[in-house]
Amino acid sequence: MSKLKDLGQPEEFWDYFEQISKIPRCSRNEERIRNFIKEEGEKFGYKTQVDKVGNLAINIPAKSTQKEKLILQCHMDMVCEKNDDVEHDFLKDPLKLKIMEIDNEKWLTAESTTLGADNGVGICFILSIMKKINDGSLNFDVLGLELIFTVLEEYNLGGAEGIDRSLVDGNMLINLDSGGDGMITNGCAGGIGFIADIKTKPVSVDKFKENLIPLNLTLGGLIGGHSGGDINRGRGNANKLLCHILWKIHKNYSIHISSINGGNAANAITREANTTLYVKEENFSEIKSLTTNLFTELKKNYDGIEEDMQLSIERIESKINATVFSEEIQKKLLDLLYIIPCGPLSIHPKIRAFAFASTNIGIIRTEKDYIRIRMLHRSFSEYYNKKTCEEIITLLKMSGLEMTRTIPGIYPPWEPNFNSNLLKLAKESYSEMSNKEPLVILVQGGLECTLLINLNPEMEAIAIGPTIRDMHSPNERLNVKSVEKTWNFLINILKKLD
Repeated sequence: MSKLKDLGQPEEFWDYFEQISKIPRCSRNEERIRNFIKEEGEKFGYKTQVDKVGNLAINIPAKSTQKEKLILQCHMDMVCEKNDDVEHDFLKDPLKLKIMEIDNEKWLTAESTTLGADNGVGICFILSIMKKINDGSLNFDVLGLELIFTVLEEYNLGGAEGIDRSLVDGNMLINLDSGGDGMITNGCAGGIGFIADIKTKPVSVDKFKENLIPLNLTLGGLIGGHSGGDINRGRGNANKLLCHILWKIHKNYSIHISSINGGNAANAITREANTTLYVKEENFSEIKSLTTNLFTELKKNYDGIEEDMQLSIERIESKINATVFSEEIQKKLLDLLYIIPCGPLSIHPKIRAFAFASTNIGIIRTEKDYIRIRMLHRSFSEYYNKKTCEEIITLLKMSGLEMTRTIPGIYPPWEPNFNSNLLKLAKESYSEMSNKEPLVILVQGGLECTLLINLNPEMEAIAIGPTIRDMHSPNERLNVKSVEKTWNFLINILKKLD
């Protein structure tokens, strides 16, 4: 593959993107990418600071007397998703980048893994600005810059939530984690992370004096995607669909579930899920037939959307000392997972293409003596986000299951400000360079702007970025042409502010 910097302008962007794609940066493992960015800043002679949470700030003062100070912000972590049949260790393996062409346009993607354009593009835009200011090809006389790189955005927005207030030094903020070619983001939904650890009270499968055989049931091939921006696209959630099938089988046959596992991130629509269960050998053929028929019916709901959805059911080797959920727990758990909501809950009253409230079962993971369910509720209303959370808790209580509940993170909606001076200036900048009006949008995904603005009520904020498709899935891809357009848009805004 040719060097990425041959893809277009600015060359620095593509050079940095190639470099950071070799640096592991899953959520909660941002140390190496932070060190790389910090060393770049110090190499250019800029002051750097890391707060106790792990966020990094780099200060670039104005060339002469500073009159304005702008915060440019992105997050360092990425969602680490891969296809199950691919060997890839996100803690050490570099991403395998490749260029593809769709409808005569170039896109950058990664082989069978997420690309990390979310939010690698923000990192590379800011690094490119740093480098160009250092070599003199970019100058700002009265505009100072505070460059903020946060951690944990994809986990629970914990970096922005716990950021040292002294780092947020500016009355204007441009976040580089949203939008797309011709778009300016001016608001986002809020979110509530939710975890339930349910006791499974496992018992030995040998306890059942039956002729049992182990099966592995896998549902995969789904598109997946972002649990905010893609939640309204009618895509299937593998966790929810698999639990639907299990509930139906359990209603007709005696089964003993050993594990249910699916998903790696609360903010990603689950693409693959699997279960190991024990069934009577004489029922195997009938269960296989029932499962196949159920799958055929389920596929009808996703006709034209989930074209590659697949189901496999196969006999496997029995494990030594295998355990299964207790019968009482299994029934209650399957009932819960069958009725628990997943997906859009209501449509936005003014923007009909948006979900006003939604929830996503991003992770189901079976541990030694409990099963973890991790969800993410989103809404443009704090009230309805809390309502969703209350409804889920009520369902959990009604199930009668023994469990512990935790809320790893809450962030409020970012209320749009259509009278913002920064927004007006950005719209003017875009119109001047493209001879057309930009589209001002709200997004269903959570953006760190909502937490950073809370630290300074006077702050004005927008978010921009190049065109990225299918974030949080191995189909993630970055539109090459939109990178240069976004760069020119960003630089035009900065020059106007100067």
